[in-house]
Amino acid sequence: MNAGSFRDPPQVGLERLLATVEAADAWGRVGLLTNPSGVTRDLIPSAVALSRAGLTLDRLLGPEHGVDGSGAPGEAPELERDAASGLPTCVLYHLSDEETARRLAGLDTLLVDLQDVGVRFYTYISTVRDALRAARTLGLRVVVLDRPNPIGFAVEGPLLEPAFESYVGISSALPLRHGLTIGEVVRLLAAGEGVGAEVLPTDAPDGWHTGRPWVPPSPNLPDLAAAQLYPAGALVEALDASEGRGTALPFRQFGAPGLDAHALAARLNALDLGVTARPAFFTPTTSKHAGQRCAGVQLHPDSDATLPELLPLGLALFTALEEAGAARNSNWLQKLLGVPAGKVPATPEAALAMLPGWQRAAQEQAQVLSPHRLYAR
Repeated sequence: MNAGSFRDPPQVGLERLLATVEAADAWGRVGLLTNPSGVTRDLIPSAVALSRAGLTLDRLLGPEHGVDGSGAPGEAPELERDAASGLPTCVLYHLSDEETARRLAGLDTLLVDLQDVGVRFYTYISTVRDALRAARTLGLRVVVLDRPNPIGFAVEGPLLEPAFESYVGISSALPLRHGLTIGEVVRLLAAGEGVGAEVLPTDAPDGWHTGRPWVPPSPNLPDLAAAQLYPAGALVEALDASEGRGTALPFRQFGAPGLDAHALAARLNALDLGVTARPAFFTPTTSKHAGQRCAGVQLHPDSDATLPELLPLGLALFTALEEAGAARNSNWLQKLLGVPAGKVPATPEAALAMLPGWQRAAQEQAQVLSPHRLYAR
């Protein structure tokens, strides 16, 4: 993890472009795929900062949650114009190839400025994949303004089996926790689509620099602590238990009506997972069990750093909740993990025992991905 003063955080790709914006004079009509996470170190939206620097943008495009980030999970609200820049907007979330190309038509260059969070099932990389396919059809130049991977360069499995490809699992080349920046992921995806993609690099790609303010890349990742637990906690989406959406602690507290919170905490704390589970009681205002009192746990990491391995925590949490009475959604589980749901055992001990095979496969795949890396490991 990187550390530094707020006065002088490392540059991201956006700030590199702002320092050399005259290089974009030959880019023609430029669109920007972004959301609230696309900001300068001073929290100026990328569209505003680029316009002030003299780069004329044609339109803004948004991923899941929309250009302004207001959409709920699975939503991408359409806005006529962006309030900050006054530019026209549209979204590119989960569209057909034909519709994606239609919305990008007339552009010569697509800039991408999005904060990714380092896991295969986060859909921003899916939207960029769709844009790359349109770029191949339209002859569009794609330039990624790179940002750090906030959970670092660690890699964890399992690998995606082709039978389970979906919008939350777009590439069998990516381990679940892929250990790449969004720019590196786009290099991989562009190679697979047979198109080019340029990346303006970030200075500090491995983890989050403490001097850089966190802007939620999506509504349920309000702070870095939530993002650091997200790869583990998101597996609870495949249970009828709450993953904390609709509370002040999404992906940090988990539970369901009628569970024994104290027994669940004791079960998890006996497994030495790098966190302390505290019995917790909460009532979500939205999402699963909205308006119902849930019993479960809040996870407190043993240090401020991202856990070197998050998958053991995720599988132990998932199976412990299942043991306690939460029901499994096998279809969603195999989309998230990219493997048959039957490969996930029913107890934490059994899940942890089979995990080393997935982790070895991820480490082997990390070497396969090395040609797409921009930064030293």
